[in-house]
Amino acid sequence: MKSIRPLLAVTTAMVALAVGGCQQNLNEQKAKTEKLICGQLAEAGQALERVAALKPTSTVGEAKAADQALATALTKLEASQEKLENLRLKTFKAQLRTFRGEVQRVSQNKGITLEMAANLLKAKAAPVIAARQALTAEVDCPEPAAAPAKP
Repeated sequence: MKSIRPLLAVTTAMVALAVGGCQQNLNEQKAKTEKLICGQLAEAGQALERVAALKPTSTVGEAKAADQALATALTKLEASQEKLENLRLKTFKAQLRTFRGEVQRVSQNKGITLEMAANLLKAKAAPVIAARQALTAEVDCPEPAAAPAKP
């Protein structure tokens, strides 16, 4: 039994390193996309200012140019927002896959108790919970009511 524990520890460490690298890459992509969105929000603001600056003496060409600038800014913003949402979902899915792998590894170890398995998995569930909270923070999802405690 003792010979399995070092192997399990090494395997877990290798998985954690691989997931950490993947997670870092996703976080970098999210940060870049968020920075891009900030720039695009500034562009949309400038386009709105161009529209607001139109006067009765403005030409049709100026109005069309202002409208086109606004439409372009909104299109870019929508595409970036969609990319950001996909990255957030990708992060959650990656965390969930990792956790399911941990559940599989723990369930194959017939030498541990349920309490030991629960303690191992509780720590591994924290990143999944955090990724889910980050995902739901972006939308207005009502939290489900807590299930009544069983006697």
